[in-house]
Amino acid sequence: MGRVLLARDPNLDRDVAVKVLREDLKLAPAERVALYERMRQEARASARLSHPNIVGLYDIGEEPGLGLYLVFEYVEGPTLEDRIERGPLGAAACARLSRELGAALGAAHRAGVLHRDIKPANVILAATGAKIADFGIARIPGSTLTQDGRVLGTPAYSAPEAIETGTFSPASDQFSLAATLYEAISGRRAFAGDDAISVAKHITGSEPAAIAALSGVDRHVDTVLARGLAKNPSARYSSADELGEALAEALTLAPPRAQLPTLPDERRLEARAARQNRRDLTVLALGLVLGASLATSAFLLWPADEVDAIGPAPQSLVLEDAAPEAAQPEPPRPRRAVSGAPVVSATAADR
Repeated sequence: MGRVLLARDPNLDRDVAVKVLREDLKLAPAERVALYERMRQEARASARLSHPNIVGLYDIGEEPGLGLYLVFEYVEGPTLEDRIERGPLGAAACARLSRELGAALGAAHRAGVLHRDIKPANVILAATGAKIADFGIARIPGSTLTQDGRVLGTPAYSAPEAIETGTFSPASDQFSLAATLYEAISGRRAFAGDDAISVAKHITGSEPAAIAALSGVDRHVDTVLARGLAKNPSARYSSADELGEALAEALTLAPPRAQLPTLPDERRLEARAARQNRRDLTVLALGLVLGASLATSAFLLWPADEVDAIGPAPQSLVLEDAAPEAAQPEPPRPRRAVSGAPVVSATAADR
């Protein structure tokens, strides 16, 4: 119901963001009073907070032609929602985002403020870091502002207890944060649906799909997100800070490498002997062909200058856990030109 305008503060010579009610709203007097009270509530909540990852409040006022307005720090940058539309963020960017949002939300909770609408659209990605915005439905303990039984927040990011009973707590904010970070990592919502009712059913009755394998991150990312998105609030992390740090640490882990099946000792020795026999036969075949006709060498060997340019096999094709082979005698001179080929072809076959 509000709109945000970019303005210039002539006294302090800086850009600011001014939040006002939309002019096209047809409001009854009682409705306007209620919305003004919600804006004042947002101002009181924002005034309690001072954190580098929370949009700061500068002023509140009222003008006859403008109505009630809030003056905020102007933050230049896209919202997280805009950024996700271009695809998921990388692991490093998500790790930083997780730490910053977790720290900001934790600071708000310690100040006694619940956001109640954490979602990608309320996160601005500035050059200096992420910032949480829009405390429009935030709650301060002791507040007398009520919502007449309506469900607050955005359904796709609301905690189960908020949907079922309208209960909000730091744990419900944490759930919304986990859903937001899930989307940043994977590029898709944790709980999707055709409408608010189907989304609510998914949130209260099903688990989100695992995303580590599809997103190229360590499996512990799924473990952390599952805890942040737990149906039972007591099963979640003790604070938003803890969730943010745990997820950031999981995102910095390298994804597991695919492991080759381990062979028993006897089969391993047999496989090694078979590889050695193949090498011996290859050397013998090359020697016979070269002895018969050097003219065919162009079809069998790489030119030496090309081999030098090719260099060693790519690291991604080298088996790190392969057992070292026994030292071989100095190969005949013609084999020098194929020194790199057996490593690449053997590795590719093993893979």
